[in-house]
Amino acid sequence: MREIAATLGPDQNLIAVVTLPDGEPRPLAFLLLNAGVVHRIGPHRTSVKIARHLARLGYATIRFDISGVGDSRPPRNALPFRQQAVLDIKAAMDYLQNEYQLTQFGLYGICAGAMNGYAAALEDHRVVGLFMFDGYAYPTGKASIVRFVSHWRARSLGQVLGAVRSRLRRYASGSSIPKADTARVGPPPIASTHPSKERFAVDLQTLISRGARVVSLYSGSVFEEYSYPGQLGDAFKGHAFLKQMTCHYAPNVDHLVTPLEAQRRLIELIAEWAKDTFERPAPVPT
Repeated sequence: MREIAATLGPDQNLIAVVTLPDGEPRPLAFLLLNAGVVHRIGPHRTSVKIARHLARLGYATIRFDISGVGDSRPPRNALPFRQQAVLDIKAAMDYLQNEYQLTQFGLYGICAGAMNGYAAALEDHRVVGLFMFDGYAYPTGKASIVRFVSHWRARSLGQVLGAVRSRLRRYASGSSIPKADTARVGPPPIASTHPSKERFAVDLQTLISRGARVVSLYSGSVFEEYSYPGQLGDAFKGHAFLKQMTCHYAPNVDHLVTPLEAQRRLIELIAEWAKDTFERPAPVPT
């Protein structure tokens, strides 16, 4: 394989590394996006490992820092964060298209990278695959129960009995349960940039109908937002897109993919997604 350093974007402000396979690359390339403010190598160099594994499978990849992150400086006329990230992702696709005649792309990202990839996929039809690791999640009643049970299971019998006695005394005296206690068992707060359930369902259906291969992976680090296998299906029960996307729940994997075994599992899932994206049936014209 070959690895080439590059600068790209209208201001040449984005720093990137392109990883190419030996021989002609397959006509599908992958963009590995920043995980929040983590440098383009990814947490524990996972983006480097993913890029080199995909190169061995015949795919070109580009890992790059979006504007203002890592080694990439902001452009002269920077837009708000998400809008600028989408422009940067498009610039990376333009670079691969101009330099290597690659016209179809898969986007992979963790957390903010997943959300940036989601936004870019909706805006650019060249995106035929989207892998979101700890991206958007939506609460269900079952998730609240799972978190509540887990919270109490983590306590010793003495702690449980002490808490019960304390609550009984508060009830007897007419006191209410402190807000800190109720907050722990309620649904997680939703950020202002979080799409509504209705918007998310429409967006995913748009991507699926376009023929994009969409995968969501939730780690054990986001237990407060995603608490059990099948939560996405329960949250969007009855929506057609569920039959055509894949959702993984990996409670033994952490948000930064720290253990080597977790890294190997992640790379396996990405390789499966790459294969499925490359071999996906062409979308039916509408």
